[in-house]
Amino acid sequence: DGDAVRQFKLGWAPDDWDGLARSLHLSDDVLRDSGLGFVNRRQRQQDAFRARVMFPIFDAGGRPVAFGGRILPDGGEGPKYKNSADTPLYSKHRTLYGLNWAKAAIVDSGEVVVCEGYTDVIGMFRSGVPRAVATCGTALADGHFRLLKNFARRVVLAYDADSAGQAAAERFHEWERQFEMDIFVARLPPGADPGDVAREDPDALRRAVEEALPFMGFRVARVLDSADLSRPEGRARAAEAALALVAEHPNQLVRDQYLMMVAEQCRIDPAELRRMAAHPDRAGVRSSLSDRERSGGDRGGSDRSSPDGSGSAPPGPRGARVSPARRSASLVELDALRLAVNRPGDVADRLEEVLFSDPVHRAAFGALLSAETLHEAIGRAEPDAAALLARLAVEDSDDDVEGTVAELAWFAAARQVARLESEARLSDDRFAEVARVSGWLKLQMEAVHADSSIDPIERLEAAKRLVAWLAEQGGEEE
Repeated sequence: DGDAVRQFKLGWAPDDWDGLARSLHLSDDVLRDSGLGFVNRRQRQQDAFRARVMFPIFDAGGRPVAFGGRILPDGGEGPKYKNSADTPLYSKHRTLYGLNWAKAAIVDSGEVVVCEGYTDVIGMFRSGVPRAVATCGTALADGHFRLLKNFARRVVLAYDADSAGQAAAERFHEWERQFEMDIFVARLPPGADPGDVAREDPDALRRAVEEALPFMGFRVARVLDSADLSRPEGRARAAEAALALVAEHPNQLVRDQYLMMVAEQCRIDPAELRRMAAHPDRAGVRSSLSDRERSGGDRGGSDRSSPDGSGSAPPGPRGARVSPARRSASLVELDALRLAVNRPGDVADRLEEVLFSDPVHRAAFGALLSAETLHEAIGRAEPDAAALLARLAVEDSDDDVEGTVAELAWFAAARQVARLESEARLSDDRFAEVARVSGWLKLQMEAVHADSSIDPIERLEAAKRLVAWLAEQGGEEE
């Protein structure tokens, strides 16, 4: 039916979906495979995007492949944004919203601006930045960069400041190397997204893109901008924090350039910073507890079940594999929050507030715990946490629940071990007790480690033990 097809393409939202489906001659299989709908319990075809504002998604060649739908103000329950599932025509990890419209401007300028939301792209175009695209409810992935390298070599992330600052740095550095691309970050106001800035000050949005900083430069600038550089103590702390970021870059020449910049702003001799960078173990806090353990500290038994038995937990196996997990703690916390926002039923009894170390992440999770709906949580949360929850609400989550909880527990336990060992250095009287508890924690960490050869069921049980123990502590001592 030609009229029905034209109405459908124009975004007509009929009350009778069954009638439209019949007029389009859609079989149940085509309806499901296209991602447009599904067959409900009454064996009737049902629209997958009912009561939503629709954003058609096209591939780079301009062919329609999927939809994104934003819920209407009175549209009922459900996530704020809903995106088509992957289909034979569409992969969210290889598709960018707006690329079909923006590719000419991207090629002409040699630059692409990557946003997180469909309305952000619209705001960019309206503000005179017609080279913007957006991910389709997912984080940036290898497939996106394989696609973008065909159009530009400079990528500007127009994410809110917290999102760009907390992204997985190692992945961005790897993408720069692998695809020979330069990644920059637009310095947007804290908690703001491009759509907000476009409505309030489009000139400021254009300037933010034009004055974007290299990814590493953006992260270092955030550390230095938030530090008190008027006092020696503040400059020393800022230098140490910035140096930890700089050390993540794989290129030694780039690292040295940023090291000199940090030295200048913190008024520290570059030679001293180079010495610290070459010997990070000497510059940071070293563990005297592990040395004592190797020389025969507490010699308890081998019970894994609890650190609070009568001297039964060991101080930890010699040579235990307790190296860092494969991803950063910040990224794992974001994955856990994304699960809590989009799949609350899957993690309702698995997450605790103590597992989150970042203040904004912890505040966001606390808001979710205290509210009955996501909308209520966003309304109750502090501005930074509310902005984070709103951003995560538009991102799909296909993360493994068990793996994410295990990694989250690993990082939380590692923080507790560091705190306990710090206490042991201050008081010899507490050494035996700290060694016992720290040893038990390390055994659990070994079991939940991403590279652990322990049976998956034991890994799950170890993660549960860690979460329960951490929750019982009632938080981390600063």
